Amino acid sequence: MRGKRRFNILLLAALTLGLAGCARVQPAPQPDMQPWPEVLGGAAAVTQPSHWWTAFNDPQLNRWIEQGLQQNYSLQAAWARLAQSEAVARQAGSERYPDLSVSLSRSRQWRNDVSTDLWSAGITTEYELDFWGRVSALQEQGRLNALASLQATRVQANTVAANIALNAYGLRMQQLNLQLLTQQQQRLQEALQVTQARFQRGQALISDVWQQQQLLEANQAERITATAEYQRYRHQLALWLGDPGWLQPEAGNISADAAALPVLTAADQGVALTALQQRPDVQQAWFELQASNAAVAAAVANRFPRFTLTASYRGEDANLSNVFDDWIGNLAAGLVLPLIDGANRRAEVARQRAALEEGLADYQNTLLSAAQEVQDALTGNQQMAGRVTSLERQLQLARDTEAYQSNRYRKGSGDFLSLLTAQREVLSLEQQLLSARWQQLQYRIQLFRAVSHGDFAQKDEPV
Repeated sequence: MRGKRRFNILLLAALTLGLAGCARVQPAPQPDMQPWPEVLGGAAAVTQPSHWWTAFNDPQLNRWIEQGLQQNYSLQAAWARLAQSEAVARQAGSERYPDLSVSLSRSRQWRNDVSTDLWSAGITTEYELDFWGRVSALQEQGRLNALASLQATRVQANTVAANIALNAYGLRMQQLNLQLLTQQQQRLQEALQVTQARFQRGQALISDVWQQQQLLEANQAERITATAEYQRYRHQLALWLGDPGWLQPEAGNISADAAALPVLTAADQGVALTALQQRPDVQQAWFELQASNAAVAAAVANRFPRFTLTASYRGEDANLSNVFDDWIGNLAAGLVLPLIDGANRRAEVARQRAALEEGLADYQNTLLSAAQEVQDALTGNQQMAGRVTSLERQLQLARDTEAYQSNRYRKGSGDFLSLLTAQREVLSLEQQLLSARWQQLQYRIQLFRAVSHGDFAQKDEPV
């Protein structure tokens, strides 16, 4: 008889697990993508390497980004948040399995100066029959939240890589700027010497000397600003690399040979819509939407009755060795049906459905913002490439003009104002060209970041 009862319990448990396994959360549908173009940018889609910074062919940058991906404290915090989300997901899934507990206790009773020891031991299990899918919906919600947290971690990893690249090249740009200002200073000093010599011979006015000195002083002011910016970029690198050594005044200096910006070509390229949907922030919004959908299913199921099975075996005896000889089994089924709760559960369903609508709007807005970011980067890339080419031509013409006016001025046939104007034009165009190259590089990094999936654990496919 006892064997038959145990068989029935096992059979009931198997049926329960089967019924619970049939409950599934239907995923929220994908929003209509008909208005979207298949390729953004109006050109052929170009696939970027998974580790996008390797496209610059810069070993030093590669080392710095690898260091930042290992040491950046914000990224380490993101990985810790992911571990928390995964633990919460495991907690949510634990309700799909029976809860088993073992107890052992000893008590003493006194009656008429006679004491009696009593040992008690038992095994108890409890399990909820998930007929309506509440437990499975909560498990699915935890799983989807963990996936959203994983994508948030990839967003942070992409942010770390992009900021290291921006600050590393910003550091090099300022070093190039300081080198340029030094060269300009030497040229201005030579021009000042010529002007002073002409003034001493009575061939120039004192105001000519003053204007040359003013240009030289303006150059010194720009050097002070560039030095401060150079230090700021180093301090930013300390943050993103997770390396406080960069806060030292002489840490991380770059040699003159290594201080160069990568040469960029005019990239006429597009971005496929499928690549845009793989962005980690878009994926994060998608998983958060699906988690909200699972929360709706759990809230609806919570309005229906809950069925639970409880089974226990217990034994008692004065001797511990005899406790396990005589067991009492107990099997109970429970039903909890909410009748009056002040419409609390119904309100919770309405709240979760509103949260689902919010998640859908957030997903579509995130996708649209990602498209806007990609389009801005593509447009900036193309426009800055044209601007760099134009500034290079203007600078060459300005240098030719300066050389011509300088030669005439030395011979006494040219006027100082024409030479001064030519000098200022060359100085301005040299600064504009360096700034334009820096902006072009920033747009290129922005484009790489805008289409990156942030999963830097995977390797690039062989070409």
